[in-house]
Amino acid sequence: MTNRTEGKKIDQKARTMFARHKLGGTSDHVRWLRENPDGVYIAINWKDSPSTNENDYGNDGRSRGYQEVRRMRKVAREEDRSVIVGAYYGSKVPEYQTSMVVGRVEPSADVHIIHCKKGDNPIAYESEAAAREAGVPDECDRDEIEDEWVYKALPLIGCNAYEKPREVSFTDYPLLSAVQPRYHSYCDWHMADEHLKAIDAGLTSFRDVGDEIPDPSDRLAPSQLEVVCNEYLRKYDDYEGYAPTLPVGRTLRDVDIVGETDSKLLFAQVTKETKDSDLQDKADKLGAYEDGGDVRLVLFGPDGKGSDVDLPQGVEYVSVKDVVEFVDEEFSRLIDAMYRLPRPTKL
Repeated sequence: MTNRTEGKKIDQKARTMFARHKLGGTSDHVRWLRENPDGVYIAINWKDSPSTNENDYGNDGRSRGYQEVRRMRKVAREEDRSVIVGAYYGSKVPEYQTSMVVGRVEPSADVHIIHCKKGDNPIAYESEAAAREAGVPDECDRDEIEDEWVYKALPLIGCNAYEKPREVSFTDYPLLSAVQPRYHSYCDWHMADEHLKAIDAGLTSFRDVGDEIPDPSDRLAPSQLEVVCNEYLRKYDDYEGYAPTLPVGRTLRDVDIVGETDSKLLFAQVTKETKDSDLQDKADKLGAYEDGGDVRLVLFGPDGKGSDVDLPQGVEYVSVKDVVEFVDEEFSRLIDAMYRLPRPTKL
């Protein structure tokens, strides 16, 4: 297949991350992070303190504050690869609820400290030391601060294909809204990994990646792959009369697809898990639904891994690579729509 975007290469080594701005302060402070003339910031707000020492935020690896401050510090000071971020600002700013910003972390920047006061524009400092020298308050050293907020932040620069960070509308690309991590403010974004990398590269379709992502199932998010597997069951002759009886997704514990063929109930699990032990665990849990031959059980998994799993009685293994290729032949419009990438706009 010809690469129609010659010269636009995906940075497969890049780290992809998600930032959600559920911060203290006012909506104007959050708006400033995205709109200020000096550039876009992502920020977290665990305690109103300029400290970038994660031990000041719980001293416990299970503490989300500890995890996120540590993650931000390590990205700023230790990460030696590009970091692509999808940043959502709509938690506090209504006009941003239907879009997000995609950019890269400025590679030479330390953790910035942003000091906000009610009624004033925020002031950004390029390091913890600069913030402390300027007298930024520290909740760790005294009682709770009123009407002042202190963010830890990283500046964003443009993507590989764009000079500055870009906006992606959820109307244009709803996937980035559907697969957002639920509970974290700043974390790795595995479910959107290939999608953020492709946006960063300026691609308009996963059709254009050629051999960079040879397995077509790797071009789909897990929720998309579930839909494709459901379509495979509908169209493949071996599952005659198949129809879903519950919504595709997490409808039952350990099962993604529930339906019926002409003669049997059907339960299916869809996974991209490649670790043998984890794949075996999924097969065993699916096998628990076996009911004396009256149920069909299908494990959709990575290509070439079926022989590595001791399949329980009644469990069939189907390669997700084969599934995507089959559905692409039978219903290419669906795969075209899933492969389509957004056209980011200027902020």
